[in-house]
Amino acid sequence: MNDHPMIIRSGVTALMAIAALAALTAPAPAEEAPGTLLRVDAGRDGTLSAADDAGRATWTSGRGAIMLPNLDDDTSRCPATGSSGARLTDAALAACHDAADAVVNGAADLADLAPMRLLPVPGTTDSARATLTPDPRSRDKVRVFIERDGRYVALGADGAVRPGELRDGAKFAVEARDIVRDPAVWAGFSDLTLTVTDQGKISTDRVRLKVAPVLFQHDLLPLRRAVVADPAQPASLEGGEAPGEPSPGAAEYRRDLRRGLDAEGLNRPFVESPAGGDQWMGDMFKAGYASMPGPGGREHRITVNLRSPAIMPDSTDRDRPLRDASRPVFTMMRGKDVAGIQEFDATRIDRPDDNLYYGSASSSGNFGTIPPHGKYPTGRIVYGGSGKFSPDSDFTRMLAAQGRQDPIAVDTSWLGVGHLDEFLHFVPAKNGRGWAAVVADPRMGMDLLEKLAAGGGGGQRLVEGVDPQKTDDPNITVAEALRKPELQEGVRLASQGIDGALRRLREQAGITEQDIIRIPALFKKLDIPADYPRENLVATYLPNAANGISTGTGGYLAPAQHSPRTGGKDLFELTTERALAQAGVRVRWIEDWEYSHNVGTVGGDIHCVTNVQRDLSGTAPWWKPA
Repeated sequence: MNDHPMIIRSGVTALMAIAALAALTAPAPAEEAPGTLLRVDAGRDGTLSAADDAGRATWTSGRGAIMLPNLDDDTSRCPATGSSGARLTDAALAACHDAADAVVNGAADLADLAPMRLLPVPGTTDSARATLTPDPRSRDKVRVFIERDGRYVALGADGAVRPGELRDGAKFAVEARDIVRDPAVWAGFSDLTLTVTDQGKISTDRVRLKVAPVLFQHDLLPLRRAVVADPAQPASLEGGEAPGEPSPGAAEYRRDLRRGLDAEGLNRPFVESPAGGDQWMGDMFKAGYASMPGPGGREHRITVNLRSPAIMPDSTDRDRPLRDASRPVFTMMRGKDVAGIQEFDATRIDRPDDNLYYGSASSSGNFGTIPPHGKYPTGRIVYGGSGKFSPDSDFTRMLAAQGRQDPIAVDTSWLGVGHLDEFLHFVPAKNGRGWAAVVADPRMGMDLLEKLAAGGGGGQRLVEGVDPQKTDDPNITVAEALRKPELQEGVRLASQGIDGALRRLREQAGITEQDIIRIPALFKKLDIPADYPRENLVATYLPNAANGISTGTGGYLAPAQHSPRTGGKDLFELTTERALAQAGVRVRWIEDWEYSHNVGTVGGDIHCVTNVQRDLSGTAPWWKPA
């Protein structure tokens, strides 16, 4: 976190300095003892009182006023399309939000603004002149509103405050017009200075505010609604053609997902997001939030959905280079207390090899959140990235600039798609931390098959419950699988990659074996073209239970395993259920073989095709010490 206490000149010294400058054109004003003119919520209790006056011009980890990035759309005024239904550019979609206009858009918008007061200055004459202005660096990053005639209006460009408002006092409200994206451009602070000139006297006061960081949500928060692809809609709400038929397996996936959520008491209908056949909802956006102290000291939050910065390798549209199925972050999801943001390096459209050859490192399925721990009360970001296989650098710079979740990069370049969610998830657990990491274990998967074969089960089919013609190796047996070079090498490479990632997490986040729930997985080595610049890549052979979703209610949604049977039960499912049960977690199995697992070269599983909206009522205020 960047705390920048500012030394404020006050009292006689400040007035003498100002007087020296003013003496060039006017008589020197008389000295005046400074007093509090502006009041902000420096104490962070959601109220304004004299207790806020000390230290109001500085900002530290324990004290200082906070403003929200006012990027939601409380009155749903932002258009999804241009005139006559024309498609808006990516930039135009992102540009519309409540802070884009100079209007307080209703009571909900006012609640998103930081309160500030001008205390009465008795004896102010009608000839007094006053201005309230932000420092030059934040001039276009904040907007100040003043209450006049019962409504809030934006201060003019000159920041003029009327004599009567000085005499009687006034109410202000402050909005941040953006988040911190690049600290070299703006570090998120705004110093607002009130300068009053009356009867030859000059008085000044200054307060400092900081914009709230955008924080990733974490997997311990209760799930409210699942976001799934709408099979009847095109890729965005702005037109295009919907698929002629639903994706194979969509009905089974949606049926089991509904059953799993209902079993956890989560009965809200799905959010149907336009997808146009691009069903990978987990890769479209990452759910976050921002918050500030509200009335009564409660945490006032807005949801912030961060659009995936992935530029598609076949994109030819410089105005709309990002994935069409991620546009609903703005065209559908943005609204009251829900913001959408995007950040990406636009020059990457000229480097299609980034995605074509090195995988979709910028997809949101490659980002996760280690739950709250130690000095990270809101959790800590983790993502996959190494060398050329790394997410968009503008996006990761923005994440680091928030200053609260200190991102960790682990190497996922050994995976064909390269997403973190292919081997790592987090669930609430009955242990010292209150959570555990669910980790795919290829060695465990191979060991289970070896034990099954040693007990006489080598003749069983490796893949059960699936039409053999819809598998990579129809009717392959367990014994044959154990001898298959692609599986042997896939398990070795995946184990090596996961070991490396866990070492990194141990070093950076202190995650030890006691914090890990290992569950069986089976990986295969991919057959890579000779001219492809990456090698030794793997993908899951059987559905990967680590590629799942915690409901935050003690449940865990995982893809049906389709592994060999033991005692009439799926071997991998039985092992996974036992492992998670020790942490107090229930497993709900979801059929996804045709819908996501066996799609394309590498496929995906439940987390890849399901995004979520979570209940934020249990978040910890980021401004309070851990």
